[in-house]
Amino acid sequence: MRYSIQRTFSMLFCTILLVARVNINAQEFILFNVEEEQQPKDEMVLVYGHILDATSNEPIDGYINFEKMPRANTVGHISNGSDGRYKLHMIENKKYTMQVAAEGYVTVYDVVEIEDTDDDGQIKRDYLLTKSEGGNILRMNNLLFELGQAEILESSYDELDGLAQMLHNSPRMKIQLEGHTDYRGNPDRNVKLSQDRVLAVRDYLIRKDIKKRRIKYKAYGGAHPITTENTEEARLKNRRVEVRILSK
Repeated sequence: MRYSIQRTFSMLFCTILLVARVNINAQEFILFNVEEEQQPKDEMVLVYGHILDATSNEPIDGYINFEKMPRANTVGHISNGSDGRYKLHMIENKKYTMQVAAEGYVTVYDVVEIEDTDDDGQIKRDYLLTKSEGGNILRMNNLLFELGQAEILESSYDELDGLAQMLHNSPRMKIQLEGHTDYRGNPDRNVKLSQDRVLAVRDYLIRKDIKKRRIKYKAYGGAHPITTENTEEARLKNRRVEVRILSK
């Protein structure tokens, strides 16, 4: 005996017909249909801004790799124009990692949450890149610590998780964590603080199953400031952890 299957249609549901034939005592049966709810289309948000030289504020001809979290699958690569402008579209209410790079400059690593839009429903974000002294370096823009301490703020976890995922995706990659403070205060204490902070970052990565042998570290204290301007903004730039790629 054969039973017919009725298809139903609606705006909210689509019907998937799953047909199974089973022969039992020369009887043939046709089994069932399954309804699946349609998913709404993703809303897109425009993210735009400039890539600029941190010293001169002049536009830089660079590029951006962006990946959707948490799995860090690469979803896009764009090059900006000669005027330093870039623009790209991202899915609303998602998080992305951004690697902003240009030849001869330190790569900036950032995490963008697609929810804090302006009145036009867009996100503006400018990136200031500093010239590299050599080697392939990532600067962690959102890696923050308690004031005067080595305790990593919870708001930094997304960025560190992105770094851990990058290392998982490249199992032969080895890195060196380089800690910096601003140049004020006692030099010996600054070196100790920068060392404690890079060790805190290393321990975080180890807890994410990154082998200890893949992570070296150096502590510079305030010996290598990005800028010597006597402003709080300048001091914030100098307090940083950078990731040097030793091998890929």
